[in-house]
Amino acid sequence: MYKSSFTILELIIVIVVAGILAATVIPRLERNRLNAAVQQVARHLRYTQHLAMVDDMYDATEPRWYKAMWRISFRNNNCYVVSSNTDFNMNYDEWESATDPLTKTLLYSNNFCTQNSSDNSDMFLSDKYGIDNIVLDSTCGNNRFIAFDYLGRPHKNLGSVNDLVTSECKITLHSGERKGVITVMPETGYVKVVSVE
Repeated sequence: MYKSSFTILELIIVIVVAGILAATVIPRLERNRLNAAVQQVARHLRYTQHLAMVDDMYDATEPRWYKAMWRISFRNNNCYVVSSNTDFNMNYDEWESATDPLTKTLLYSNNFCTQNSSDNSDMFLSDKYGIDNIVLDSTCGNNRFIAFDYLGRPHKNLGSVNDLVTSECKITLHSGERKGVITVMPETGYVKVVSVE
């Protein structure tokens, strides 16, 4: 009487096929993590601009009104926060942070990019998406943030009301050898995902 079973050859073929499938799928998963991070940052840039246009910070009686503009600030190369600065102290306070309309959580990370239980895990790009570095080119200014005024125009600095972004601002997210590039256009503040390589 014969029993049906796998031969060694069939078992080896199954293992080889599974290995080939794993070798082709795993790199795509990493690329998808980078793409998810790039899409999230682009979405939060657009949301920051939306908040700036809806929550008009212009106040003719306050000479520092422009310092309260909504901004997205990148910290320690691996996390960020979306907030305004209504108390003009240039700190990013949790109570000044935006609320994510999708998750109803604050778009906040603490100053040290160490995740607390109350922090939104999406804001920690290194932990969630494997992002090693966030680079803003020199056209974005040297402050590692982009602010938007009540007209939706991007600002590279909050030293004066006229510190507008004057050329294409590129934000690059690095994950190992791969990178994703987002641009913010001058004047309109149009946010575009350029590439994910």
